[in-house]
Amino acid sequence: MKTMNKELILIFGTSADPLHRGHTQLVIDAVKALHSRDLKVARVMILPVFRHHNIQEGVKRSLPLTFEHRFDICQLAAEEIYQGLQGLVDQVEVSDLERELVSQNNRPNFTSETMEVLRQRSDPSYDLGFLIGSDSFTGENPSFGHWFHWQELIKDTALVISPRQGFQPNLEYIAQLGKLGARVVYLDELKVTDISSREIRDRLEKGEKTLTLVEEGLLSPAIAAYIEERDLVSIWKEIDVTVPAQTIKEKLMENDDLETRIGKLLFQKKLTVGLAESCTGGLIGHLITNVPGSSEYFMGSVVSYAYQAKVNLLGVSWDTLKTYGAVSSETVLEMARGACKAFNSDIGLSVCCIAGPGGATSTKPVGTSWCALSTPEGDWSYSFLFEGSRVSIKEQLAKRALEVLVNYLESRA
Repeated sequence: MKTMNKELILIFGTSADPLHRGHTQLVIDAVKALHSRDLKVARVMILPVFRHHNIQEGVKRSLPLTFEHRFDICQLAAEEIYQGLQGLVDQVEVSDLERELVSQNNRPNFTSETMEVLRQRSDPSYDLGFLIGSDSFTGENPSFGHWFHWQELIKDTALVISPRQGFQPNLEYIAQLGKLGARVVYLDELKVTDISSREIRDRLEKGEKTLTLVEEGLLSPAIAAYIEERDLVSIWKEIDVTVPAQTIKEKLMENDDLETRIGKLLFQKKLTVGLAESCTGGLIGHLITNVPGSSEYFMGSVVSYAYQAKVNLLGVSWDTLKTYGAVSSETVLEMARGACKAFNSDIGLSVCCIAGPGGATSTKPVGTSWCALSTPEGDWSYSFLFEGSRVSIKEQLAKRALEVLVNYLESRA
């Protein structure tokens, strides 16, 4: 296991809503424990999560809607932490980096990605330490081992593990991480109070007063006042859901229909998709959004039926349309690239066709169809010739386009 010989910037990432006394005390105690081990913390950074790649809990689905308030509450907590540390650290700050990163890629950000950016932006004379609960390191198959790019995370970030009631860490697993080069500090001396933000929120939504929670030591007076002044309880009541969509979190099954399979694969691979439809008129978007939870990966669709729409909304070149026509490999590829740009998505999927009964030429009979994918690995177009009625051709193309997408997802490492 590597040792830490630099001062630390201790990162505390949180999706808590509301942040409570248990969180602030945890950070204070963790800093003091690190100092007692001769591991000096120079700065503390509170990092409110903007959006989770996790739709299991309704509260976590609403994170973007409450970010501004959670950020303000974190600032109040930062002042409490700084006062509680009485000069042990130079600064306690709140960062909106997660919001910045999510706005760039339209999908949830992941800890390894956040830490990579922080490392790039931080003074190299400091080590980064990520404060994390022992629940991620418990059991025979700890959840940390399933984190996105955890191998990259441990290269540049020290793991500062705090106890959590009911979760005994797998010390053998932690030791194995050390053999892989991870810098791990398990603060087993900490006494962590079992306080749940969800329980606090439930109590307030049921009518309890914030003053009661202040008197019980669950909320600080400043945070309680903020909740009252901004009427956060009413906001929580409006956005809380009790039965979140879970379809896309389930395992892939042989009997999954095409759109469900796509949804699960996009979710698992942490990818987003945007559509550019022409002759299908939104049918592909209709199919994709039949899957509960599709908002996690489906950014939207541009139905660019007319030439002008293809040019104005997707950036298709007039020269391309004049030279090759609307139903062509060249046009459908530009549509797919335009969808990626319009929605800032990982993947662009586009289609065009001659659905009939008119519009055919000697070289492009009714049923001539094209589909294109624009992906991080490259762009491809596919041609098809369908038979049947106008509606049948549209339905066949929509299905074939989804098959192209699922084949790409299944082949992607």
